Amino acid sequence: MPQLGNSQTGVLKSTPKITRINGDDNLKVIYRNLGNNHAYPFEFGLTTLVNSGADTVLASGIKFHGFELASYSNIQTTVTSGVQDGHVYIDKDTVNNVITIKSTGSNSVEVDVKFMVGIDPVIENMNCTANYTYMPALP
Repeated sequence: MPQLGNSQTGVLKSTPKITRINGDDNLKVIYRNLGNNHAYPFEFGLTTLVNSGADTVLASGIKFHGFELASYSNIQTTVTSGVQDGHVYIDKDTVNNVITIKSTGSNSVEVDVKFMVGIDPVIENMNCTANYTYMPALP
């Protein structure tokens, strides 16, 4: 059978592995368990206050298994309270590995922030095996 031995391959030609995912009882964190008591957070969230005219440093110098958070993360922000009279945005300083949240408005706002750690996938290269041929597994 030609489909035996074929597997889904990623950007680095790695075979997908079964990964144990753990959530924290109280914290807004989901961990990827790597075995041997090694785990790292790959998705986590926080709520922060952005004062008018001031920048808020969210993370500085954080690395997970050699990946700098400023270079290898996707960050989403949502204003949850306060009157937003400008733009709230993320500034990533990949040279110094510092992530700052900034606001162009004059009001203080509360912001929910969600981080997802990892490199960007190439969607066109994500394949799955179906009906003896490779078919794109599009979202």
